[in-house]
Amino acid sequence: MLCYISQPNRQWVEIYIDPKQSAKVVLDKVLNQLNILESDYFGLQYTGLKNEALWLNLRNRVCDHEILKASNVYRFNLRVKFLVPPELIQQECTKELFYTQVKDEMSKGLITLTEPECDKETLAKIVACISQADFGDQTCNEYQSTIYHNVVKEICPHYGELDKDILDKIFLEHSKLHGSPRASAKYWMLRYASALPGYGVELHRAVTNSGEDVLFKVGPEGIIVQDCATNAVKNRFPYPQIRLATHNEKTVHIELMNDAGETEKEESYKLISRRAAVALYRCITEMHSFFRCATVCDDVQSQYSRDFKGTVVSIFNENSDLGKRYVFDIERTSKQAYDFVKRKLFHSQSSPASSPIHCSMTLDCDNRLERSENLSDHEGQDNDVKILKRKLESVKDSLLCCICMDNMVCMVLCPCGHMTCDSCSECIEKCPQCRSDVERFQKVFQNFGLDLRKEGITNCV
Repeated sequence: MLCYISQPNRQWVEIYIDPKQSAKVVLDKVLNQLNILESDYFGLQYTGLKNEALWLNLRNRVCDHEILKASNVYRFNLRVKFLVPPELIQQECTKELFYTQVKDEMSKGLITLTEPECDKETLAKIVACISQADFGDQTCNEYQSTIYHNVVKEICPHYGELDKDILDKIFLEHSKLHGSPRASAKYWMLRYASALPGYGVELHRAVTNSGEDVLFKVGPEGIIVQDCATNAVKNRFPYPQIRLATHNEKTVHIELMNDAGETEKEESYKLISRRAAVALYRCITEMHSFFRCATVCDDVQSQYSRDFKGTVVSIFNENSDLGKRYVFDIERTSKQAYDFVKRKLFHSQSSPASSPIHCSMTLDCDNRLERSENLSDHEGQDNDVKILKRKLESVKDSLLCCICMDNMVCMVLCPCGHMTCDSCSECIEKCPQCRSDVERFQKVFQNFGLDLRKEGITNCV
């Protein structure tokens, strides 16, 4: 079946899918075309019957989503589900989609660029970075101020006219970026935007018990409930204060606890539909798991519901997968996602000829070896010695324990195979690198003496 995927930059990707496959297959096909490994940050969105923005559950089959059954052509939006800080992004292609989506959220007012949330200094830096990324270095002509006006109008349509003070600030900040690569300008734009309150926040509209329209802002730190009429903040629920979040049909219930760990009160909010209530409940749980937890707990991974046919079958066979629909599709936390991609990038760099993935991270020693070919013989020889010395240092560093970074590794963690030193192995229950459970430890004895001739270092002394 034909499927259209809209990217944050408003470009479309066309793929063919089997509706009986899991939605994860659809996302992987799209990200493979874009050469993106950081799949944990992305998701697929579609619009509900009442214009709700709903996330496709990646663990369930595409055809299990009832709203999509009547359609002959599937249309989804590829969106960044978890807006992590830009320093955690390891691929330029991922950074490009982050940059485009953040600009789009600024233009829609989801990330506020007006005071008091954003001062003039921050606005000037963001506009300067966008100007550098989209238009290049600064020019000293009247057209430059027109560019600044257009950028502000694009990312903040309701800002109004730019006075001379803000224009001078933008001009000064843009002049500081002269000669900076566009990728660097996009990074700094994301860096400034990540400090604003709306960055990484998902919005849900609801109604309180007293009939007031409120806006749920679910972010990495907690929940903010804002009055839609006055834009005033009614409640703040940090994640450590939330004891339990549940949903019942169209209503979401949030139990809060005090400093003693006892249930203090319960807040109830009604949403426009049952799907919207499930989406809010799912958003709260997944945001908390991704940004606040060390690992995704089993209760989140195993939570599911069944349709009528699956419920009947489960009476006779409790382990049947018929009619089973998972509630959450989160696989890794932010830390686990970063480590997972870092390992994949490392393996792709170690065998670049066989890997189809073009990543932005390249080895410094390879660049120095290429440049050394154009040097004179004496300079090239000295450069090779420096490169080999750094290789020797990296080999020595790889033999150090990743926990204490002091002792040599001598204990193998089974079954993952990573290694630590003898003293650190007594203090851990999970592998510090892959987070897998350690079943047993295996002592190994190796000769860590390095033969400089085998390393090709003969002229270092």
